[in-house]
Amino acid sequence: MKSRLANTRLVRAAPLLAVAIFQAGCARPSRRELARMTAESQVRTAERARFEAMMNHDVAALDTLLADDLTYVHTGGDLQTRSQFLNTIRKQELIYESITPSNVRVRVYDGLALATGTSEMRVRNSAGLNSFAIRFTEVYVRRDGHWVLAAWEATRLAT
Repeated sequence: MKSRLANTRLVRAAPLLAVAIFQAGCARPSRRELARMTAESQVRTAERARFEAMMNHDVAALDTLLADDLTYVHTGGDLQTRSQFLNTIRKQELIYESITPSNVRVRVYDGLALATGTSEMRVRNSAGLNSFAIRFTEVYVRRDGHWVLAAWEATRLAT
């Protein structure tokens, strides 16, 4: 009799338990999680804006998207400072015809974000037009309320 009563209580409690589990799964994100998701979205937006500015030779836009202490390592290992990179774009020594990122993963930490991914590139330089795939790592820092690129390093992938 006691076990039948326990089973009845369990059967009656099961729908309430199911609702509680469902509500826990649908709970609103915490403030911290919401801030992380917002920052990740902002970093992705900054990345897209930077790639667009590079393809459009928009040095004024790039000026707002790059940290003053930027280090930019190209696929061949060449290291450029912020001013060197901007001059390369300004003088059209390197023309980014297309940049198609994929598999981008953004991880956000306190005031810093790391992004990794791959991209298909079409780049024109003095040697001509080159199409290739890269794997990249980016470091963004939050300065004056905006995410700016502080470091870039890319490696060509085997074709």
